[in-house]
Amino acid sequence: FIKDDYGPESKGFVENSYLAGLTPAEFFFHAMGGREGLIDTAVKTAETGYIQRRLIKAMESVMVNYDGTVRNSLAQMIQLRYGEDGLDGMWVENQNLPTMKPTNALFEKEFKLDLSDEKTLTKYYTEDVVRELQGSSESLKEVEKEWAQLEEDRRLLRKIFPTGNAKIVLPCNLQRLIWNAQKIFHVETRKPTDLNPLRVIEGVRELSEKLVIVSGDDRISKQAQYNATLLMNILIRSTLCSKKMASTYRLNSEAFEWMLGEVETRFKQAIAQPGEMVGALAAQSLGEPATQMTLNTFHFAGVSAKNVTLGVPRLKEIINVSKQLKTPSLTCFLQGAAAKDHDKTKEVLCKLEHTTLRKVTANTAIYYDPDVKNTCIEEDEEWVSIFYEMPDFDPSRASPWVLRLELDRKRMTDKKLTMEQIADKIHAGFGDDLNVIYTDDNADKLVFRLRITNQDDKGTDEEQIDKMEDDVFLRCIESNMLSELTLQ
Repeated sequence: FIKDDYGPESKGFVENSYLAGLTPAEFFFHAMGGREGLIDTAVKTAETGYIQRRLIKAMESVMVNYDGTVRNSLAQMIQLRYGEDGLDGMWVENQNLPTMKPTNALFEKEFKLDLSDEKTLTKYYTEDVVRELQGSSESLKEVEKEWAQLEEDRRLLRKIFPTGNAKIVLPCNLQRLIWNAQKIFHVETRKPTDLNPLRVIEGVRELSEKLVIVSGDDRISKQAQYNATLLMNILIRSTLCSKKMASTYRLNSEAFEWMLGEVETRFKQAIAQPGEMVGALAAQSLGEPATQMTLNTFHFAGVSAKNVTLGVPRLKEIINVSKQLKTPSLTCFLQGAAAKDHDKTKEVLCKLEHTTLRKVTANTAIYYDPDVKNTCIEEDEEWVSIFYEMPDFDPSRASPWVLRLELDRKRMTDKKLTMEQIADKIHAGFGDDLNVIYTDDNADKLVFRLRITNQDDKGTDEEQIDKMEDDVFLRCIESNMLSELTLQ
């Protein structure tokens, strides 16, 4: 390949399949890629192994104590309850909360029991149950109370999961337990049931009181108990509500009582045991996916533009608590008008992001151009001659060397910068030592021309000897300006 060839082939693109046969260049690149993969795997294994070892050493003494707290060997408290709900990860599984997604109309249709509709009642319940329901005013009150609680639960859920993704991990898979109950007790879903909805409401209430994670009657214990069992209670109330039991599951009294006992037993089984070494468990749970991570993260499609550190290098940064991050990034959530207006958001971004002259410069060059008013660079001739028509500058003091900066219009527009702003910054940094002329913002090319202006040479001979050559000095100014000159 020739020098400066940036085509896909010279950069390692393999067009042919094994069947068609690789060209020599393709074969070579293919071998390089394979070799890199092997080395990468070996390095990665060592890195992630060491990360996992450090995690385990840091957490090996962390365990669940007899008071339910999670502490280390020095009795320092890590968590008040293991996993905030005191449940063992082995017994929990993904479950869906049924009340969150439906619309108001559908929610009412599926979960509200209407005791005034006799036709529906006779379809759901046996005659004895219907008679009981219609004969007592208590039943209406209880059903209304249950409906109010379901509405409150739904409101809470929508606050807890604002995105609407209601997949949560909880013990006791209720759908499976209901299915088991139907099979064990030979429930026929088309026949009316002898299960009184009042017994359902009462049974669910009793069950929820039995699911204890934090015992104690003081205010803090009660709040902790409420927080730990909130989602479990919401799931039980919504799945085992009187309408669902009647319309969908049709469990009889015997099956329902078995179901309540089963939920209670399984919930108590799912509580994390004192003495469980949760520290080592957590360390291994972090270490295991780390071994699956690819060390080289060039392969992550779509993230290349964002240019952020990912995978094992990022995990290392986090665990080592590195002060110097490879690619520091910040996610800001805007408030007020800027949150909705794209232009204002861009403005905030420009103000936040540190911009140096280097970020908006396309290329720089130093020319020997002794005639100040008539430049030897053709594309600058026109605007330079116009610039010097005003007799406010003494050409005899100007250095014959000129530093020419060409700026990138796209980046300038992106950063909302003007030529004048940059000129002001240069002037603020260098004062009258530099003569700065620049094109208009609408010119074809955005160009800055900078010359050193020599002060009246009245120094001693020694000073004259020590004086740096103009072109060398310009090069120093160039590197200083590109990296040190802050534009915004």
